[in-house]
Amino acid sequence: MALLTALIAQFQLKKEQLRRLTVCAVNLGNLDGDFSQNRSLLEEPELTVKTWKGMLSDKFLEYRDVMAVQYDDISSVQLTLSRQMLSEKIAQIKLEIMALEASIAAERTRLAAIRAGKD
Repeated sequence: MALLTALIAQFQLKKEQLRRLTVCAVNLGNLDGDFSQNRSLLEEPELTVKTWKGMLSDKFLEYRDVMAVQYDDISSVQLTLSRQMLSEKIAQIKLEIMALEASIAAERTRLAAIRAGKD
C-alpha cells in the first residue's frame, strides 16, 4: 500500500509540473509576440541631422545598433531555444506521467490479487 501511495504522490507532482510548464509555455509564446512587436521601439525617437549631431549622437547610434543586434539575438535565438526546451520538458513529463499511470495500475492489480487471495 505504501508503494501505491508513493506512486500516486509522484503522479500528482508530475501533473502539477506539467500544468505549470504548460502555463509557462503559453506565457512565453505571448511574450515572444509582444517582444517581436516592440522591436521598432529601438529606432525611436527618430534622430535627424538637424536635431542630433556630433560625437554624442554617433555614440548613441552605436549603442542603438548594439541593442538591435542583442534584441534580435534574444528574439530569434534565445526565445526559440527556451520554447524548444520547454516543449522537450513537457514531452518528458508526459512520458513520466504515462509510466506512473501504468505503475499505479499494476500496483492496484497486484494489491487486488493479494486481497482476493486472502478471501
